[in-house]
Parts: sequence; structure tokens; C-alpha cells
Amino acid sequence: MGLHHNRLRHLRAAIAYKLLTHSPHLKILMLEARTAASGASGRNGGHCRAGWWLNFEKYAAAWGEEEAVKFEELERGNVEDVAGFVREEGVDCDFREVVTVDAFYTEGEWGRVKRDMGLRKEVRRRLGVEEKVEQKVWEGREAEEQTGLKGVIGAVGYKAYTQNPYRGKVEVHTFRGNVRAANVVLATNAYTNSLHDGLAKTGFLKPSRSQVTAIRPAEGNVLQHASIGKSIALDDKGSGDYFFIRQPGLEGAGDVLYGGGRSISPTREMGITDDSTINEAIAVYQKRSVPEAFGQDQWGKQSDEIRDWTGITCYTPDTYPLVGQLPGEQGLWASVGMDGHGMAMAFRSAEALVQLMTMGEEPEWLPKGFRMARAWEETRVNFSPHIWKPEQREGLAQL
Repeated sequence: MGLHHNRLRHLRAAIAYKLLTHSPHLKILMLEARTAASGASGRNGGHCRAGWWLNFEKYAAAWGEEEAVKFEELERGNVEDVAGFVREEGVDCDFREVVTVDAFYTEGEWGRVKRDMGLRKEVRRRLGVEEKVEQKVWEGREAEEQTGLKGVIGAVGYKAYTQNPYRGKVEVHTFRGNVRAANVVLATNAYTNSLHDGLAKTGFLKPSRSQVTAIRPAEGNVLQHASIGKSIALDDKGSGDYFFIRQPGLEGAGDVLYGGGRSISPTREMGITDDSTINEAIAVYQKRSVPEAFGQDQWGKQSDEIRDWTGITCYTPDTYPLVGQLPGEQGLWASVGMDGHGMAMAFRSAEALVQLMTMGEEPEWLPKGFRMARAWEETRVNFSPHIWKPEQREGLAQL
């Protein structure tokens, strides 16, 4: 089995790990274009969170209520599986349990989220599905106090984690020679288009550059801020912004890692596969946004700018990945298109892929929307705000 350069470091490893768990006798070869963990996950914002269940109505309308529940169960379970793997294998990555918070600044979006939460609760009750997400809902002054962010009118908190973002026969042709294998898995995310012409021609996978900055106040102490121990998503800021503070006892304690800013780019950074440079306008936006979010009194007048970095992510029109065998190509498999949400989808996508490869059938818990064939369908579900133009995204949460 050949594995190429991968956007998600844990996806590549997870596929190999799950294959070997199922069949310890297998011989597995990983092929990397650069070095291990050199993709976007090696430079991510450090979040391991679910949260797309806050868009329940959208998924229910697209795939049906049962499938929407199935997806949010996968999302939640995936995050817990990653946490379990880190604990069981003793992975040294500063993995911490936190409360993650989706914060809202507009009445329209906060009203939509409350309706979505009410709908999913009713659907789960009607289907007899146990509630497994312990939610904390704050409004008004309490929302500001819990997040430490001025102007927040509502917020939803739930369990998540953070990690250290610093740290037949198929033939594969490489610059160092050719490899023949019974099965080849493309765990290549945004780079898949350059490896598979047929998939590239569908236009289903859209590469994009994502950007993060690390910054700290030159004066003041953010370790006393209300958001310490939380990861925060600023859902209706228009740029998909998010941040968290490196906690006491960790390297870089007090550093604020802030990502987002995509909407200020004329292209929304779509179509970019070069992660060797940053968008200077986004860097300026991020550095300005952090003091604004915390408030001048809390932050102070000066900032210490630590560094900026980028990674290439990959989006699909319906926000779901492609998991399975490439149509008509025996022995060629893929798990790609993680929509910047791989920490909540990739680990279980790997598990589903391995079951398909070894048992010939997909697990019952895998959402039907993950199927590979939909990339070639003329009629597609299309609501990804990463692809829609800003004027088309009015009323949509930033995924």
C-alpha cells in the first residue's frame, strides 16, 4: 500500500495503524513528498473539536434527519477516538481536555443556532438516540463573562481538546523509482488533484491556504483571561476565526494562537497549494483582531509577534470527505477532502476505509454522504461557505 503526502498527519498514521491492527502481517509503505507531518496538520491551530452539529438543520435538509444524527455521532466519536489513541499510545503532543466554545455576535446567527439545537434535540428524542454532547449555553452578560469577549450575545460550550501545533496490482511512480502494491491509498487531501486526473476533472476537491498567527501581549497577562482553558470559535465574524491560549505549564504558555481571516482575501485563498508563503493582509488582520477580541484594557497597547504560518487545506461542496475506492479502479482507494475539520472526521474515516478494504463493506455508522461516487454526480449538495461567495453566505454559520 502506498501513502502519499497527507494534509492530516493523524489520517496517514491512522490508516496504517488500523490496517495493521486488523491484519498485523501486512507490509505497508508510506510515500511522502516532503517529510512526515509536513502538511497543514503539522502547522494547525492546535484544536481537536467537533461543533458542526450546530448546523444540524442544514445537514438534515441535505441528507435526512437520521443521516444528520449519524454524522454528528461520527464527529463526536472521532474526537474521542483521537483522545483515546493519544492516551493509550502515550503520544507526546501536549494534549489537553478543554471546553470549546462557539461564540456569536449577531442576533440572526444566535437565533439560528438556538433553533438548530432545539431541532436536533427533538429529532434525537423522536429517534430514540441518546444525547452524548453535554452543552453549556450562555447568553448576554454571562456569555461575555464565560468567554471574556466583549460584544458576544450568545455562546455554546462543550468538551474538546487542544494539542501542540508547533511540534489487483497498482503501480506508484516516484522520482526514486516505481512501487507495485495490491492496494494504494491516497491520503493526499488538497494535493489529490495533481495525482488523479479523473478526480481533478470533477472539480469536487478545492485546495485552499489556511493561516494562523501566534501573538502575545507585551503587557498584561492573558493567563488570567476568562477564555483560558477554552478553545474559541468566533462563528459569525465572517472569517471563520478561532483562537486559544497556550495554557500554564506548556511551552509558549500565554501565546494566543489565532486563525481565520479568509474572507478578507479576494479569492478566499481558494485554489492555492503553496504553503511556503503567507498572505500579509491576513496576517495584519489576525494581529489586529486579537487585541480587539480581548479588549484594550486586558491586552495592553503593544503585542509581541511570534510567528505566522500556513497550511493547505481541502474543501468539498457539501463539507463531507470522500472515502472509498475510486470508481472502476480496483485497488485504488482514497480518504480525502477533510474541509479543515479533519480532527473530527479523519480518524473514523480511516477506520471506515480500512473496513471497506479488508471486509468489502462500509460500517453502518458511516454517513452515506461520505461515499466516493458523489464526486462524479451532476447534482450535488452545495452549501459549503468555504466555496460560496460572501454575498451567498448570508445567514450561514462559518464551518
